[in-house]
Amino acid sequence: LRMWEFNQNDSKRDSGSKLVRLGMAKTLKVGQNYAGIVLSSEAQTVISREDLETVRVHGVGGVNCSWNQLDKVPSRKLGRARLHRILPYMVAANPVNYGRPFKMNTAEAMAASLYIVGLQQDAHDLMAQFSFGAEFLRLNRAALDAYAAAPDAAGVRAAEASMLAEK
Repeated sequence: LRMWEFNQNDSKRDSGSKLVRLGMAKTLKVGQNYAGIVLSSEAQTVISREDLETVRVHGVGGVNCSWNQLDKVPSRKLGRARLHRILPYMVAANPVNYGRPFKMNTAEAMAASLYIVGLQQDAHDLMAQFSFGAEFLRLNRAALDAYAAAPDAAGVRAAEASMLAEK
C-alpha cells in the first residue's frame, strides 16, 4: 500500500498515518511516479478483479487527505500514474463519516480495493487494525462480495447499479 501524504489530518487519529506507523503502508513524495493502481475520485474506471495482478506486483495507492480539503490537493503534481481507479458505492464506518456513501477514510478505501481485486484476507487483516474495521466490512459485505465476484469493471458497475436500484 502506498499513499501521497498531505498532512491535513491529526496524524495520531488518521487512518493512513496509522497504516504507515504499523508498517502496512509507505508514503510517496509529491511528484513521485507510481506504477500501481491509484485510487482517485476523478477516475472513470472502477477497480475490479482485472486489477489483481497489478496490485500484487505494484500495489495500490491513494491520497491521504481530508475530505474537507480535497480541493487543496494538487492532483496534477502527484506523479505520473497510468492506472487510476475509482471505488464503487460503499458507505463509511469510520467515526467521522459513518454511514455516508463514498466518504471512506484511507484505510477503508485501501481495504475495499484489496477486497474487490480478490485479496479478501489482506482486506480483513488491514481492517482488524481499526476499531471500526469489522463494522466497515459488515456494512458493505453484500456490496464487497458482489464487486469481488464481478469478472471486470463493467461487471462491478452492473453490480453497483443493481445495488443502488434496491436502495
